[in-house]
Amino acid sequence: MSNFICPVLNARLTSPFGWRNIGRGREWHQGVDLASPIVGLKVPIYATADGRVTRTGTLGTYGNVVMIVHTISGKIYESNYAHLDRVMVKLGDTIKQGQQIGIMGNSGGKFGIHLHFEIHNGRWATGQPNAVNPMKYISLQENGDELTMSKYNELKNMITDLQNENVALKNILENKLDKQKNRNPLECHKEDWAWFKANGITDGTNPQDYVTREQLATITHRIDSFNTKKFKK
Repeated sequence: MSNFICPVLNARLTSPFGWRNIGRGREWHQGVDLASPIVGLKVPIYATADGRVTRTGTLGTYGNVVMIVHTISGKIYESNYAHLDRVMVKLGDTIKQGQQIGIMGNSGGKFGIHLHFEIHNGRWATGQPNAVNPMKYISLQENGDELTMSKYNELKNMITDLQNENVALKNILENKLDKQKNRNPLECHKEDWAWFKANGITDGTNPQDYVTREQLATITHRIDSFNTKKFKK
């Protein structure tokens, strides 16, 4: 097993470590940008090595991040995974190499869906003084030549979860609409709703939103009653 592995399966290197200019002037890029093999695809992100989660959440232009500290051959390293769409670990978690820690995204200051990945010789610090070129530690092909059964199952379960979430949301919306259509008027609106129908202003079904229709009936009825009393005087 390598000390470090690529955090993206079949990754494409879209921006290397070092000086670059991507439209904002010359700037130092303290990591590498890795994209999925299919442009725009949000894929799983895996831990580059065993370690412990030292940071999760939003961090400036990094967007959603996960940071993991590693001890390898007695030396301390820290890896940073930025622009995530979803974080799947929490602070203090013990992580195994190759464990999924998040989903690739485009949060923070970014240019398209990708992973900004850093390795630090020592701990991460503001200004990234310990940043080193990750390509000296990882290979884009070492964990991308084959899709293992465990990773296949992770992807399959993720798709199933998303499908279940969509079905659940659809059911909630449909139930809410059914309740709005079939619910009887509230007690305080019954007289006004009956008057509304008796005067031919509605056939009893519209407006569909029961709150709106009852309030409309009440307001109309009370305006009519006010005008009737006023003209009788």
